Amino acid sequence: MALLAGLCAATSGALAADPVAPVLNPEPASGWIVSLGGTAQLGPKYDGASKAGLSGMPSINWRRAGEAASFSSPDDGLDYALYETKTFSFGPVASFRSGRYSGTDVKLTGLRDVPWTIEAGAFAEFWPIQDRLRTRIEIRQGFHGHHGVVADLSADWVEKFGAFTLSGGPRLSLGDKAFMRKNFGVSAGEAAANGWLTAYRPQGGLKSAGVGAALDYDWSSAWRTTTFVKYERLLDSADTSPIVRVLGQRDQVTFGLGATYSFKVGG
Repeated sequence: MALLAGLCAATSGALAADPVAPVLNPEPASGWIVSLGGTAQLGPKYDGASKAGLSGMPSINWRRAGEAASFSSPDDGLDYALYETKTFSFGPVASFRSGRYSGTDVKLTGLRDVPWTIEAGAFAEFWPIQDRLRTRIEIRQGFHGHHGVVADLSADWVEKFGAFTLSGGPRLSLGDKAFMRKNFGVSAGEAAANGWLTAYRPQGGLKSAGVGAALDYDWSSAWRTTTFVKYERLLDSADTSPIVRVLGQRDQVTFGLGATYSFKVGG
């Protein structure tokens, strides 16, 4: 009887123990992560200028909660991926180009103003080495200030060191005849009114080649800051323009500082 009572007690204790919970697949995260940011930069007042000026640019990005943030360079246009995989994406893109105004510099007297421009078009990205080497092309049409077509090509090597992300690589820019003549051309009337310049009609083609680099730091899951520098050397028709050779310079350097705040919505 004592043995039977012991067995019953042991069985009762085993039945009273908590059952082992089944292993379930976690539910996917819901909602969206929205990233709002802005960049302040110190760079040439206009294409080919020797004097620097301050400018700014807002940014916005979003991704599904649970997805890793995608890489972007500070000189990327504002884009939206219509199709995206781990190695390839494409979609619409837009960018802002500041203008050139004769009233800001006595040396620009007589030259027509080149108003600020919104450029819109398409981008494509390809990662030959996933999460390490990114290549990108943007082709954009100008509206308002100029009505030419521009193309920017870039490659970035990306390295992560804890909270830091270091990236950089070569840059190449091209412009069609309409863009080049608007920004680097000088008509006979402008040359006569200016007094320092000679008439000049540039052709389309290479505008500049250079290199860019950026350093990101993640202070938390919400805050990120970015510092960057970009060097461009004007080439071909842009380089030989009297606007560059007489009034400005062929070497163009831009420094910048940005911040991004990310937060969750929905879910």
